[in-house]
Amino acid sequence: MRRRSLRIILLWLAALGGVALVLWLWPSLPALQSDLTRLQAVLEHGQGWRDRNPRLAALAYLGSFALAGALPVPVIVALTLAGGAFFGFWLGLALSLAGTIAAALLTFMAARHLLARPVRRLLGGRVGQLDRMVEANGALALLSLRMTPGLPFFVLNMACGVSIMSARVFAVVTLLGVLPNKLILTAAGTQLAEIDYITDIAGPRVIAVVALLAVFPWFARWLSRRMRSRLAET
Repeated sequence: MRRRSLRIILLWLAALGGVALVLWLWPSLPALQSDLTRLQAVLEHGQGWRDRNPRLAALAYLGSFALAGALPVPVIVALTLAGGAFFGFWLGLALSLAGTIAAALLTFMAARHLLARPVRRLLGGRVGQLDRMVEANGALALLSLRMTPGLPFFVLNMACGVSIMSARVFAVVTLLGVLPNKLILTAAGTQLAEIDYITDIAGPRVIAVVALLAVFPWFARWLSRRMRSRLAET
């Protein structure tokens, strides 16, 4: 009963926050439209270069994604959105997935072969806990962690690098774990590329994608808890 009341309160607060945001932004709509026009001009210029150099554009995006994603910088979401905006849904999805796996493996291998001692010293007993989870439940242990919202991508990659997990299992489970989020973010990127006017934000596709972005972390949290509870029972 208390949880239901809390959810109702949170929904009302979210609705009030949305109304307040609209009222706050209303006087700034002309300036926002001007910024959106400039952003569209930059995007069209980039897409034109992509059309003239498709292979180079894909390789540049993939390389930038792999290198930037391997660093402790929160760029994964922005790069995934950019992939959808510049390359469309299917190619953007494929490139962002490949870049994410490459970035994760770079961090994984660096932790395993170059930074094992400092990483183990930094993480302490968490590495042993992860090893026990992997021994008991294998790939499902990592999948439950990948589905946990708020767990830093870089930190989990480093921890797995100094664990007993194999690189092959790590790559496959990482692909499965990030796929749902990649689908939503890439779709969001394609919709962002189609927004020409502020009023387009109220379109049904944009609203649907925003709703998915809002709901998915709650679903992922629920799913990760269910997975961890089942793993604890086995």
